[in-house]
Parts: sequence; C-alpha cells; structure tokens
Amino acid sequence: MYGVVLWSDARSNKAVFWCEDHGDLAYFQGDPATVNQTTSCFDAGDLVQFEVYHEAKLRKALNPKVVRSKADADLPNKLLRHSAGITRKQTGGEVLPFRPKAAPPVEFRHRGQA
Repeated sequence: MYGVVLWSDARSNKAVFWCEDHGDLAYFQGDPATVNQTTSCFDAGDLVQFEVYHEAKLRKALNPKVVRSKADADLPNKLLRHSAGITRKQTGGEVLPFRPKAAPPVEFRHRGQA
C-alpha cells in the first residue's frame, strides 16, 4: 500500500498515513528505542510504502519506507482547509437531541448543587 504521511512523532516513532485507497487511515507505531532522536523518519507529506494489517478495528502499517520525501508537504493543511468548508449537511444526517436527564436523588447530589 502507498500512503502520504499526515502526522508523525519521531520521539515515539509513530505516524499516521492517508492511504492510496482512501479507506481508513493507517497507524504506524515502531519501537521508540530504534529511532535516532535527532531526526524524524517521516515528515508530513512524505510518500511511503507499507504493508497493512488490522488489529483491534484499526488499520495498521508495517515496515513503512519513504518512497519520496516531501511528495506533498502541504497535504495536511490542504485537508484542514477543505474540511473547514464542509457544512453539516454535507457530512451526514441529523443528530438526535438528547432528552434532559432527571435530577439525581438528593442523597446522590454533590454538595453545592440544588
């Protein structure tokens, strides 16, 4: 699978990839002890290739390798700008209102509550 790095943290050796199939994001978590603390393996916008597996309902990345550095360094900002312009009607259905809960019995109320 190919993907673009959206976020990474060199100290914890973690990254999030936007996948070429536009499905779920892939999460990478390597061994923090194997990372050079002065440089990051991945930067936002890097094109990476990796294997995919699923664990606990998450798509995870295995053996990621940078194919092209800074292939789209502005991609995370482009996605943020695009999502800021999306209205509720474009993102889905109606949110059901919650009914107010009845007040708890007096013996369960915290001090200072009426």
